[in-house]
Amino acid sequence: MNTKYCDDSNTTLRSSKLTRMLLVTAILAGALSACVNLAPDTRSLYERMGGEPVITAVVSDMIDHHAASPDGQRSFANVKLKRLEKHIVEQFCALTGGPCAYAGDDMRLAHGGLEITEREFTTLVQALREALAANGVGEREKNELLRMLAPMKRDIVTAGSSARAAPQVRS
Repeated sequence: MNTKYCDDSNTTLRSSKLTRMLLVTAILAGALSACVNLAPDTRSLYERMGGEPVITAVVSDMIDHHAASPDGQRSFANVKLKRLEKHIVEQFCALTGGPCAYAGDDMRLAHGGLEITEREFTTLVQALREALAANGVGEREKNELLRMLAPMKRDIVTAGSSARAAPQVRS
């Protein structure tokens, strides 16, 4: 009977050591994987978003949605949407660190005299958010792009502004 008790004790002792070893291994594996995940992503925003195919899809979806919405119809009236799409893709590509060069007008000149309202602008931003999500762009990348675009608002929203640029011929 004593022998059996010793065997049970040894089994319990071995089981306890094995449990501790497994626990230490799991903790070390978790710590190492956390270190790997903490390494900074050095790729450009352009690359992290998915490059030109994703940016093109995002811009196309955003324009289609906004042009069809009641708040976007007026601001997109008489606009050549394919030309606009091309310029916005170039702009987003260049802004996010891609290989493109933006050849369009600055925002003040491009939107001068159009009387874009706060509501129209907000609706377009919401269309952009939805297009980014629909095309699988991550939250970090979405927020980074929106932070880059935010300063343009003062040059785009001109309705009610006392400092408006002269109307532009839209081709």
